[in-house]
Amino acid sequence: MSLARHFFREFRPFFRMFEEPLTRSPAYYGSPSRALFDDPFFQSAGFGLSRPAIDVTEEGNGYVVEADLPGVKKENVEVRIGDGGRSLTIEGKFTRRSTAPETDATAPENTDAAPHETNAVVSQPTQPSGNQISTERIFTGSSTFTRTVWLPRPVDTQNVAAKLDDGILTVRVQKAEDKASVRIPID
Repeated sequence: MSLARHFFREFRPFFRMFEEPLTRSPAYYGSPSRALFDDPFFQSAGFGLSRPAIDVTEEGNGYVVEADLPGVKKENVEVRIGDGGRSLTIEGKFTRRSTAPETDATAPENTDAAPHETNAVVSQPTQPSGNQISTERIFTGSSTFTRTVWLPRPVDTQNVAAKLDDGILTVRVQKAEDKASVRIPID
């Protein structure tokens, strides 16, 4: 009995390691000292792009790679094919700015509305002026991301098309001709 008690006491830090990810807040794992828990599940919700979701599909004589990049401009994305056409790397930068919430004092009040009616307030965006003196920003930050996908077969680096539409990057690549293999007829 005392051996079992001694065993569990010695392995308590080991068991705590398994419980720790479930009991701590996700912000705790954002510090560099907690690199062991560098997992997309534990990252803060502010920048979910440190590891964008990617789908790879084989279509005919090529591959289609789709990556979710919401809010990223095409000027901030770079796509490279390397390792002799075996890997596709997507790199980019995401900048997020949030301003202080504005209160709308001119919103009309409707107290005698019927239950089936809805009140909709349409706000017109203000035109940016060139003489902005001050702004109240709650948060401004940027994050970079890199994702490399290893393809099953080499691809033709000259026959690649990439398009960023509605936050989804679609890269279409054609498979390269396998020059090292020769088809042998069977007698």
